[in-house]
Amino acid sequence: MERIKEAVMRARAQREENEAQEKRQEPRDQTAGSLTTAARQSGADETAAEAAGSLVPAETGRGEGAVEQPPVTQTAGSALPTTSTADNPVAAIKYKQTRVVHLDPNQLERNRIISFSKSDVRTVSFDRLRTQVLRIMRDHGWRTLAITSPTASCGKTTVGLNLAFSIAHQTEQTVLLADFDLRDPQVAEYLGLPETVSLVDFLNGDVSLSDVFVNPGIPRLTLLPNHKAVLNAAETLMTRKMQEMVSDIRNRYESRMVIFDLPPLLTTDDALAFLPQVDCVLLVVASGQSTKSEVKASLNLLQNTNVIGTVLNKGEDIRSLAP
Repeated sequence: MERIKEAVMRARAQREENEAQEKRQEPRDQTAGSLTTAARQSGADETAAEAAGSLVPAETGRGEGAVEQPPVTQTAGSALPTTSTADNPVAAIKYKQTRVVHLDPNQLERNRIISFSKSDVRTVSFDRLRTQVLRIMRDHGWRTLAITSPTASCGKTTVGLNLAFSIAHQTEQTVLLADFDLRDPQVAEYLGLPETVSLVDFLNGDVSLSDVFVNPGIPRLTLLPNHKAVLNAAETLMTRKMQEMVSDIRNRYESRMVIFDLPPLLTTDDALAFLPQVDCVLLVVASGQSTKSEVKASLNLLQNTNVIGTVLNKGEDIRSLAP
């Protein structure tokens, strides 16, 4: 308990320091270094692709504590256009209450998080996925997306993070990524976030939700990380407190899309327990790893859910498949 109190105090002190610094300095551009090529397996798993469906064409409000600022130019790898807050208040977000943690490009490179840098040419795969996902969700009025996979190590967390960063680069859309893989949380580890308070501390009643939110130094993106594994994950995901929190983060800002990184489907019932709370699902399968039977079993479990597509990961390119 003392450790949690100290972590909360440090987080709040950092927010106060950020506010004081913003008063002393004019807003400056934030530039992320480019990332080198991430390792991918070559070749596509035609068996998994056949099970998932045929290929489709490759087209693809504000965060917690965000306040509107005068027009500024924000950069993340490459410059985003200067936007008037009168026309688009989402474009000029500055975080004053949410804890800001600037990420290490080398850490992101090691974990294949390439969409952090807008200048990386390989982000086109995730930009296409972003366009497809946003189009489908906007057409149906959906705002919450779950990302899951048949089994572990299919790359669902990597896909979810890259998709979230890609969406955040759009000036009219905010996104929150929540790590709800409670048995094996990986979002914080992949990004190299410091181990302070997290989702479990909120669920235990030790901290407020605002103490858990993190902005990774990119406008329009908020993270809800978790550092501690939960054994009774399925029961936790169905609690009233969890349901109220999901409703809160979904409805707090009209421009927000929420992405939930869920556990694999075939290893536990955790994802199935939570899926009734989301609008739609994206299934990530791994080239050379996911079998036809695993993909079919996963889609069978999702037959009463809005599956917006399947992503074939770990191939020469990230490819989106029809459900």
